[in-house]
Amino acid sequence: MNTYQIHYLGCKASQADALGYAGMLQRAGWTEAVAESQVSLLLVQTCTVTMSADAQGRQLVRKLKREHPEAKVMLTGCYAQRAEEELTAMPEVDYVVGNLNPRKNEILTQIAAASFSEEFPDFPLPGEFSRTRPYIKIQDGCDARCSYCIIPAVRGKSRSLPVEEVVRRVELFRDRSYREMILTGISMGGYGKDLVPKSSLGRLMERLAMLSGDFRIRLSSVEPEEIDDLFLDTFNGSNRFQPHLHLPLQSASDRVLRKMRRQYLFKRYRNIVDRLFKSNPDLNLGTDILVGFPDEDDAAFLETYRYVQSGAFAYCHVFPFSARPETAAAGYSRCVTHQETHHRAKLLRREAGRKNLEYRRRFIEKELTGLLLPGTGTALTGNYIRVHLAYENGTTGFVSIRINSVDNDSTSGVVVN
Repeated sequence: MNTYQIHYLGCKASQADALGYAGMLQRAGWTEAVAESQVSLLLVQTCTVTMSADAQGRQLVRKLKREHPEAKVMLTGCYAQRAEEELTAMPEVDYVVGNLNPRKNEILTQIAAASFSEEFPDFPLPGEFSRTRPYIKIQDGCDARCSYCIIPAVRGKSRSLPVEEVVRRVELFRDRSYREMILTGISMGGYGKDLVPKSSLGRLMERLAMLSGDFRIRLSSVEPEEIDDLFLDTFNGSNRFQPHLHLPLQSASDRVLRKMRRQYLFKRYRNIVDRLFKSNPDLNLGTDILVGFPDEDDAAFLETYRYVQSGAFAYCHVFPFSARPETAAAGYSRCVTHQETHHRAKLLRREAGRKNLEYRRRFIEKELTGLLLPGTGTALTGNYIRVHLAYENGTTGFVSIRINSVDNDSTSGVVVN
């Protein structure tokens, strides 16, 4: 029997891609390998957003090949697109198929000994899987040209899954009793600009808000410049969408934002945040911070640090800047040392940890709606708090949860109905 394992690194869009490959293999008659069983194909969805992501990908491939020496190894994703020759030279690797490789289906046909014909080749339908919260990729690629980012080069131009196909997939998972769907993409706020007729993320959200059924939708990262009034009105006005949003900031310094070639300035970002919290004070807002960028002097860093310190973030992902080859920022002269960059990252992460603890403490002794996650002993609240429960009954669905304790690393509670 042909069996496969899927492994992925990187963002939620990368995870969605990996699940799409799993769906293609399942439709060709392959089955997912169970523990200790023989594996015919190891498919690794790679990430290349940083040099360390590249290193993690190579380490993972070597580890998997040691565990399954008989398996064929296929690398897909962003690193596979950026460095095909480099990865092909690895003795553990049999196939390298980048995101934009026009022979993607041909190569997979060769491996799987089956014909693949996807209606939407950049958006293959995920297969059956045990996850409670399926990813639905609605958009790929990016038309922005941030000076530090390699992603447009390895993902291509922005392109969208048609509105009615998104609706069909949401209804499909709803009818399979999934209770939370995660919409994801590379630059999700750019959704619909390439469609005929044109659409937008806000219009898609309006359409999804009208669907029937007991399910919720969670949005992955959305860029600030892509949020308009329709998005805000629909997000704030419909209980279909979970009260959680990831809104990358990168820096609170306008000078640094310009050097990064971000498409907004700090005032625009702050106004969006203020409007979000005016409608939903319990919103879980997350962000990305890129620290140590070439133009980030002490004053610029303090602008960012003070905004994180005083702002309403529930969590922050902090990334020390590292010059990515093939990006404009790789040629910029730096006014901050590597040592200082990592010191600043440490300060921001410490502050982010304090903000996260502060946010979760607000809900002690309060009841929240959560989704039970079978096999984990936890539930995920709408506002993105993972709550450890006193028991595990193997079921899924929405329940009321009361949070009773919070510490630096975890949140505990009980089901109250």
